Amino acid sequence: MATIRSAALGFFLITLTSLGAAPSVPACALHGGDRPLWEHAKTTPADKNDGRWVDPSMSGSWYSTDRSGEGFVLQILPDGQAIAVWFTYPPAGSPGQQAWVFAQDARIDGDQLSFNAVYTTRGPRFGTAFDPSRLERIAWGNLSFRYTGCDRAELSYAGPAAWGSGNRVLARLTAIDELTCNGKQKLNVSGSRALGGLRQRSGAWFDPSRSGEGWMVEELPDQRRLVYWFTYDEQGEQAWMVGVAEAGANQISINDLLRPVGTRFGSGFNAADVRRERWGSLSLDLASCNSGSAQYQASSPAFGQGQLQARRLTALAGAICHDQAPTGIQQGQWSVLPRMPQRVSEVATAAANGQAYIAGGFGGARTLQRFDAATQAWTRLADLPGGRDHALAVPLGADILLTGGYPNQQGNQSSIGWRYLAAENRWVDEPSLPLTAAAGAALLNGFAWFADMDGRLHQYDPRTRRLRVIDNGPATPRDHSQLVAFQGELWMLGGRAEGVGENFRVAIYDPASDGWRQGPPMLFPRGGFAAAADSERIIVAGGEIIFSGSRTLDRAETISAGEAQWVNLPSMSVPVHGVGGFIHNRRFHALGGSLSAGTANNDGTVQVYSW
Repeated sequence: MATIRSAALGFFLITLTSLGAAPSVPACALHGGDRPLWEHAKTTPADKNDGRWVDPSMSGSWYSTDRSGEGFVLQILPDGQAIAVWFTYPPAGSPGQQAWVFAQDARIDGDQLSFNAVYTTRGPRFGTAFDPSRLERIAWGNLSFRYTGCDRAELSYAGPAAWGSGNRVLARLTAIDELTCNGKQKLNVSGSRALGGLRQRSGAWFDPSRSGEGWMVEELPDQRRLVYWFTYDEQGEQAWMVGVAEAGANQISINDLLRPVGTRFGSGFNAADVRRERWGSLSLDLASCNSGSAQYQASSPAFGQGQLQARRLTALAGAICHDQAPTGIQQGQWSVLPRMPQRVSEVATAAANGQAYIAGGFGGARTLQRFDAATQAWTRLADLPGGRDHALAVPLGADILLTGGYPNQQGNQSSIGWRYLAAENRWVDEPSLPLTAAAGAALLNGFAWFADMDGRLHQYDPRTRRLRVIDNGPATPRDHSQLVAFQGELWMLGGRAEGVGENFRVAIYDPASDGWRQGPPMLFPRGGFAAAADSERIIVAGGEIIFSGSRTLDRAETISAGEAQWVNLPSMSVPVHGVGGFIHNRRFHALGGSLSAGTANNDGTVQVYSW
């Protein structure tokens, strides 16, 4: 199984000086409040909610109710890919008593998963004689799953002549703990995920010295664990075993690991012929999130006994694992770096791998600047096709997706958004991006997610360029809010609404349940602030208050994985709003911003909180 590849516009032009402190230029009280969105756009994608797309809840086991004894293990991965294993039997005339078909490199398109990289295998012998060099991967055909409901799916397949082709209606056999369609169960009172729900080890595991076999582990909502072992028999033909362990901590102990045999694939299948023979016992000790050990004792001398390493090969989208609670960061400190070369505010920010891209904004509406956290160096890159402020951006591999915001009179405003091709240092139109502004963006599960000021989410698939709109649930209007991906979910933070003012509310969207819940409120209401998340925490800093005493903010706060409440951090060196933020290597960076609330008074401040 080591063959698996592991695999987010206006009427006027503002020009600010790039040298010295920038003058204070009125930006407008709500930074776009009465400015029509996208008045220059020639194309606008229609708002569309076309049902439930493939999401993390689809991970688990599936089967045809009239074919008990065979089925599918399906895993939706955090990078937007998927894998599947069909545990079944060989077709008539084929050797061996069992078979399994492995699929990877899924193409996700709305509610459908299509696999063209599908294989069977043979060659290695079980046990001490296992030789991964003998592994043969044999092209099989294709599989396609269509998600018709939380517990229903349709399968179509086409294999070699001996296997044939067909269609099946599938029902859910298992759901994964904390990835069910009913939403998260292990929650703090405040709505954040409790630490007890953040030690999930569902996924694929294998011994690195034995590429070609491995275990699929499913942690179930009732705390039992289901394990499939996909391997080979003493003749090098495919074999698979399955067993269920009762609830436990790190130890998965299965005393009756079963090996179903007795029937054939396709039209030769007869559920009444399946014999669930006891194979022996298996114990997996998953002492940490990514490593452990396995011991087995087979009933048959052909399989024997032994001990293996266990290393995580895949995790599931939305299944988060922390070996221990993240440590607090309240004792860190702020420092100020040299100013950014083009001093901007109300920017679009996209960050990955220690580099942050700052696009557009007041003071440089067409600029694209890249900051390298390791060298603290800035690089000026290709200008945006058209000037923007309050736009939204997400990283996409080495590239960037940028959309929406408010236009000005600079450049070409004919497209809603663009893709920046980093290898070529140029922009290309991506008009299918959503129309939104001043509300944050994030990347999660292979999709780009763009928030809207009315509290909705736009889910964008960069592979198919399809767009889905998700209603706002408990979210309130959120002009100048932020959106971050955290612990497998999306957190919509703060913002403001006319007549209501700035708020500290948090709404959490769970892709697995396709639903919202209220999250822990921030300590301080704010709009136009910096926000970023890593695998352990969210940090927010700065922002502004417009409705109740106009001022910029220096306050910072954080919440860590498993925690119920936000906690204060030391105040920033310089209060700013309209500022970009990202985290890298235990440092939170606040890039640029304006010194004055409601205006673009930029001095290019770069502030870093280190812990």
